[in-house]
Formats: sequence, structure tokens, C-alpha cells
Amino acid sequence: GLTLDWQRFVTDQTIDFYKEEITPLRELTPHIPITTNFMADTADLIPFQALDYSKFAEHVDLISWDAYPAWHSDTQTDKELAVKVGFIDDLYRSLKQQPFYIMESTPSLVNWHDVNKAKRPGMHLLSSLQHVAHGSDSVMYFQWRKSRGASEKFHGAVVDHDNSTENRVFKDVQEVGAYLNKLEEVVGTNRDAEVAFIYDWENQWALQTIQGYSSESLRYPQTAQEHYRRFWERDIPVDVLNVNQDFTDYKLVVIPMLYMMKATFMEKVEAYVKAGGTVVMTYISGVVNENDLVYEGGWHEKLENVFGLTVTETDTYYPSDENSLNFQGKDYVVKDYATLLEQKTGEVIGTYGADFYQGTPAVMKNTYGDGNSYYIGARAESAFQNDFYDQLIQELAIIPPFEANHSENVSVQVRKGPDSAYIFVMNFGTDEETITFEDEVIDLITGEKVARKITLNGYGVRVFKKI
Repeated sequence: GLTLDWQRFVTDQTIDFYKEEITPLRELTPHIPITTNFMADTADLIPFQALDYSKFAEHVDLISWDAYPAWHSDTQTDKELAVKVGFIDDLYRSLKQQPFYIMESTPSLVNWHDVNKAKRPGMHLLSSLQHVAHGSDSVMYFQWRKSRGASEKFHGAVVDHDNSTENRVFKDVQEVGAYLNKLEEVVGTNRDAEVAFIYDWENQWALQTIQGYSSESLRYPQTAQEHYRRFWERDIPVDVLNVNQDFTDYKLVVIPMLYMMKATFMEKVEAYVKAGGTVVMTYISGVVNENDLVYEGGWHEKLENVFGLTVTETDTYYPSDENSLNFQGKDYVVKDYATLLEQKTGEVIGTYGADFYQGTPAVMKNTYGDGNSYYIGARAESAFQNDFYDQLIQELAIIPPFEANHSENVSVQVRKGPDSAYIFVMNFGTDEETITFEDEVIDLITGEKVARKITLNGYGVRVFKKI
């Protein structure tokens, strides 16, 4: 609890310092918006952890962040990394429910990754427009010109040491600029989402300091991104909200690993489901209050009523351990965590395949009021997320804003204005991809009407306007 309070204090002090810095700017330039650079933890590309950006967001006029994904790595595919970028974009856009800015990006490589690999041809335009697709109204750079010395002399820049406008990187920057000029009408438009995810910085702090479960496998932000992945693959827009934001109007709310949960948040969940909403919650949720004190007497009564179950134990696995989860007649691998559940009013829709809790509930559904709740008790392989969320998407009639058929390497993201929809079609694979549309569109760059079937080269991107 004291550690949590210290981290809250650091956030409050940083905000106070920011407010002190901007006092003369408010007086001298009241018409100019003020912001500061938000960041991401680049090692695994998760939201920045040291400050609570949900609090900081209240004090900036617009959200901006510094995006430096490690494209072309040997630990994950570019598509897998693109999912994480999309999650952070959607999180930062949702903080104020308005377009954000990319304050810093690199035209090619950086100098501070473990391996500083150059962006492959096409990736700079693709990665820049991905941010725009998820709600950015800018693509800006660090840095303009490479310095002669010191620690950032090899960090990517618009102008290299050769001072040339003819090298590959400078031409990539020119290409992005030409695209942005053509996309001016996209500025100010936003994204409509029927799905909300809950992400809480203080919850991550609590998980970082706990002595329990496994210090190696908790991975709260990564778990949120893994559940988000299927919606990204299905081209379904997502708002990533903090615990204080309203989620009343969403068709579906997903709450992964919300270990630290205030009673007031439980009341919001209860009211949402009772009024007809659908909520999904996972293992290691609702364990402690805002002071990191456990709820005595077992799982909280409000959660028991909403989910129709009680949590009795959470089994933590060694890396070599695994179990299985049977759902809709298929078996899925379970790693890291398996929660033992006691059925009350809920319906068992998934069971464990092994160990002393073989055959007991692993996934449950409950009808509460006019809505439904789902509890996923185990950390299962990606194939389970695919099948579970595919079924839920179908049942709730959650439809992408622009329907297209394509592989999972392709992402189709939409920004909507009052009269138009802007469709970004992006290929995060190296192979050529074919995409078919349900509707006719106009290429926003060329102004030409486009057939319902197109091909994209590896790392290709095109932007369309719905007719």
C-alpha cells in the first residue's frame, strides 16, 4: 500500500511540475494547445508504467506520444508488433476520446534498441499511417538532423550525416509528407467503437509489487494486448478505457486481469450488466481494493452475483507445466494460471482437462438482469481467444465499420467524419496480399474509383474513402 501511494505521489508531483511549467504559456499564448510527450515501454511495447497517464490526461489539451516500435525483430512478427502499437494508439486516443498526436517517431532506425535495425522499404509509410488510422492527426520526428557527436549521433533523422535529399530515408520521409497532404480531410475525425477494454495503470503497479503468483508470468499489459488482438484481426474498433471512464454505451466490455478493483468499479460493472451489457473478465481480477488489501470473506459478493460463481483458488504453473481447457468440443492449451471456480447461478461453458480439478469449471457464463457476464479462469493459447471472441462477436452482432476479406497480416481500420468514412488498408506481412471489399471505394490519394478486389505488396498501405 505504501509503494502504491509513493507511485501515486510521483505522478501527482510530475503533474504539479508540468502545471508550473505551463503557467506562463497559458498567459502568453492562451490560444495554443499545450501537451507533453507520453511514451511506451519499448522493450516489449507496452504502455509506459512509471506515471499514471489517465491522471495526466486531464491536464493536457491533447494527447501525444513517442512511438519507437522495434520493427523486423527476431522475437515477434511485424504483425504481432502492429497489434501492440494499435493497442497503445487506442489507449492514448481513448484517454480524451479525441485524436492524438505522434510527437516523435524515427524515419528509420534508433540508436538505443538492443539491435538497431533499419526500417525495410515501405515500413516507414506503413507504420506512420497505422498511427493515423488509429486516430493520430500528426506524424512528427525525432530528430531533424543527426548530430556529430554524443549519444544520439546514430539515432535516425530526416537529414543524415551526408546532408543528402537523395538517400532512401529522406525519400521515405518525403513520401509520408506527400500522403499526409492528401489526407488533410481526415484530420479531426475519430473512431466509433462498440467494444471497450479496461486498462489501469495503478493495477499494473499493484501487480509489480505483489509477492504471489509468479513474478515472471503476470504480464498484465501483455495479457490485455493478447485479448485485444482478435478484435484487431477482425477490424473491429476498440476503445481502451481507464477505470474512471464511462462504458455504459458499449456492446461489450473486456476486463483482463484487474487484480486491484475498487468497490465503486464493481458497482459500475454490476449496473452495466444489469442494464443489458455484456462483460468478459479474466483470472486474477477483483482480488484487492485500492490500498492493495484483499477483500476478506472470499471473492467479493458483488462479483459473485454478477458472474454467478465464486473464486476458490488460483493455481500458478511452472513454465514447463500445462493443462487443457475444453470449450465447444475443442481442447486448448493452458499455461501460467488456472483459477478454480465454484458454480453458483452461472453456466459452465468450459472445463479443465487435467489435474485434481479435471472436469471443473474453467469458463463460465451468467445471465444477470438483462445482460450477460463471462469469466475466463485460465490463461489459454491464442486459438482459444480466437474462438471465444469470434462466437461472442457473432452473438452480439458486432460488425466492422468496413467489411473486407483478408488474411490476419492485413489490418483494415476506419476513421469516421460527419459525412465520410476513411479506410486504411495495411499489410504487415512481407508477401503480397489480396483484399476484397463489400463496397466500392475511392482511393483518397489518386481520387480514382477502386474495384472491390485489390492487391497489396509486402508492407503496402492504401487509404480509401467510402462512396
